[in-house]
Amino acid sequence: MNLSPDIPAAAAPPFESLYVHVPFCRRKCGYCAFYSVPAAAALRRRYLDRLTAEFAESAERCSRLRSVFLGGGTPSVLTAREMAELLAAVRSVFTLVRDAEVTAECNPESLTPAKAEALAAGGVSRVSLGVQSFQARHRRTLQRGGAVAAVAQAVARLRGCGVRNLGLDLIYGIPGQTVAEWGEDVGRACDLGVQHLSTYALTVEEGTRLAAAGVRPADDDRLLAMWERAETVAAAGGLRRYEVSNFARPGRECRHNMDVWHGRTYLGCGPAACSFDGRARWTQPSDLNRWLRRAPPAVDVLPADERAAEVLAFGLRTVAGWEPAAFRRRTGYDAWSLRGDALADLARDGLLTARRGGRLAPTARGLLFHDWILRRLL
Repeated sequence: MNLSPDIPAAAAPPFESLYVHVPFCRRKCGYCAFYSVPAAAALRRRYLDRLTAEFAESAERCSRLRSVFLGGGTPSVLTAREMAELLAAVRSVFTLVRDAEVTAECNPESLTPAKAEALAAGGVSRVSLGVQSFQARHRRTLQRGGAVAAVAQAVARLRGCGVRNLGLDLIYGIPGQTVAEWGEDVGRACDLGVQHLSTYALTVEEGTRLAAAGVRPADDDRLLAMWERAETVAAAGGLRRYEVSNFARPGRECRHNMDVWHGRTYLGCGPAACSFDGRARWTQPSDLNRWLRRAPPAVDVLPADERAAEVLAFGLRTVAGWEPAAFRRRTGYDAWSLRGDALADLARDGLLTARRGGRLAPTARGLLFHDWILRRLL
């Protein structure tokens, strides 16, 4: 069963969200370090059968789900029929709250009209499109497939099916990318009228094709300029930063990710999927065949105070930060008793707005240098 092996089910809180990892891609992009495999039809069938069984094994540990997130990999490489089957399995096994957020990650070039209709009919309320760049030469650097024209087509296709809560993912710090070009990318995303924008600095991770090619991202000064340009252009387009890497129109923040950052529980199903029950975190094997054979997950258990400090630090990725009472309810700890000296130091350094009894929140500088907050609190 997809449950933490060290905590009795009866003693752990129920899961409030579901993450489903769809591990298939047509072709791995050069920057991607996430687990994925080629989308062979026979493997997809075995995956869906095992996934449905995993849902059933874990359902008793779930409350009414606040959110469902289909990530990958590339969920949109599934056929329309397979998408419909997966979404039907979610709704037949789990109970969702009335206004549950149901997100699917998609690549524009693989989102056919039939797939868009299957997502809408299956109850998907939010789609995140992997764009990365609107500039052809930077897409080539990233080894990102598909034509730029497919982005606007996918947006129109989804809206035509009634899915209007749309987001785009973009990457900055690409070698040779200018600050002006990055501003154009953010502007083009805003011009499409999307509700959400995720902006990630390029990291060249070991084992990726970019690393093998010796690609190096932009220097810190350019990354800072790009961070600031994104803020300016997104704000002009009606999107406000609500987390280190994310912008949204008011009320369109990603509920699933906000819950994860604030320490709510979530169940992860599929290979490489992570689960968190408020105490332990465990990750399924990053290998489809081992997952199909029910190999055990890797378990991360921390002392309660260290886990609470982790939850504190992750919540401070968001502009909202933490209300003291909310943090106490979530973890059982008072933030100042837990890490008071560190909070005071971070406030003194201009990274946090922090006073006893008041909201704890990162400053603009604290969002930019969030790694400093992590190092000090963990």
